[in-house]
Amino acid sequence: MILEVFISYIFLMVLIGLYEFKRAQNLPEFYIAGKRLGALAVSFSFFATYFSSAAFLGGGGTGFLLGFQWSAFLILFHILFAILAWFVIAPPLKKIADEQGALTIPELFGRKFGKEAQMIYAIVIIFFFEFYMVSIYKGAGILLQTMLSISYIEALLITAVIVALYTTFGGFRAVVTTDIVQGIIMLIGAMVLFVTLLYSFGGLEAIKELSQIKPELFEVGKMGPAPIMNAGLIIPFVLSLTFAISVAQLSAPQLVVRFIAARDQRVIAYGMILTPVIVGIFAICVFSLGPFGWLVIPKEEIPSFLKDVDKVVPYMAMKMLPLGVNALLLTAITAAAMSTINSLVHVSATALVRDLVQNLRKIQESKALILTRVSIIALALIPVVFAVNPPGIIVEIVGVSFSVITSAFLIPLLAVLYGKNVRKVAILASMLVAVLTCVVWQIYFYKTFYTYPVVPGLIASAITFAILNLKK
Repeated sequence: MILEVFISYIFLMVLIGLYEFKRAQNLPEFYIAGKRLGALAVSFSFFATYFSSAAFLGGGGTGFLLGFQWSAFLILFHILFAILAWFVIAPPLKKIADEQGALTIPELFGRKFGKEAQMIYAIVIIFFFEFYMVSIYKGAGILLQTMLSISYIEALLITAVIVALYTTFGGFRAVVTTDIVQGIIMLIGAMVLFVTLLYSFGGLEAIKELSQIKPELFEVGKMGPAPIMNAGLIIPFVLSLTFAISVAQLSAPQLVVRFIAARDQRVIAYGMILTPVIVGIFAICVFSLGPFGWLVIPKEEIPSFLKDVDKVVPYMAMKMLPLGVNALLLTAITAAAMSTINSLVHVSATALVRDLVQNLRKIQESKALILTRVSIIALALIPVVFAVNPPGIIVEIVGVSFSVITSAFLIPLLAVLYGKNVRKVAILASMLVAVLTCVVWQIYFYKTFYTYPVVPGLIASAITFAILNLKK
């Protein structure tokens, strides 16, 4: 049953890619679907791209380690920043991108502040998106390994090859079309998983049982990794991590590029209502799951799951759910992984070709299209190598990646959308200082303060921008 559903899903994704191939024969179509996307496409694509297997496994499983404080903060921040992204970022970004004729977010920066800004933006995207994809591949690999009884490496390769195929064939339109399908599957899967597990646990009785077994689950600052608890820094740790993951909705290029691809401002207006609702429902259903693992996992196995919380949700699903729901869960989490990887790979490839190569040398658009397709294959496979032995648990990788992406891009993007007489040096320096601050903080200071680098990164970016943008 599980295998049949999975194969059907994979076949559908490749079929969509092949179908869209005939329309993806020029750069505007391949890069942003000709700027003709409707509200449903933009909203579900935004949602499906943002939430990956990391949301199901890392976001869901981390509640096992941190309790409901994790669930509450993560849900709150996700809904808040989804609203802000569509109200604060989307309308002016769509307007300015149309005026400038930009096909990518880095290109928009290039039109406003020169090639240096465009190229720095592109380099940050390529490097940290590759790093971020490691976490998503790990999530997909763990799930397929658990549910299909195949090796972890086989699971990684299956995920990478399928995504590379349909993205290479159909470009952004294939990405968005598959995102709609994947987004619907993800949303239904999340709701079914939440309702079925809650029913299996006995509904509200499970809450009472949890409060008796593990009362710390319901308290702020009472659960977390031993070093952070001993340092008394669990609250800044949880707040900074949930903030780092959620605030990325405001400036992550794989998300905000969807605003450029929207047909018009009416699409943005509809998305303001639809997207936060979808994000909220999914967040509530998925991020509340982890603490219930304490009712399922045997006491003797708890230490191993506390070391790798990414395995909590798959274990709960296999233990508690009937076969048909298992198949839906597998499909939903696979959809979550692929719907994010396809966008990351697509944006990385367009950044490599449009924003780097074409700035260094002139090439015909037909050759640029071919090079973009080749780049998609390469950039989809590189993270697989690192995912074989990934650095840290999923949520940590996501937190660091999102910290850099948000810190480097949020202040400059707000300056592009709302600033007047913005100086080029302020944009360039704020991006570079943010990246450097995040990397240095993670290496040298994180284990002292246990605060994710998005906080010092954003502060450093804002201060740098403000100082250098002051008129002489």
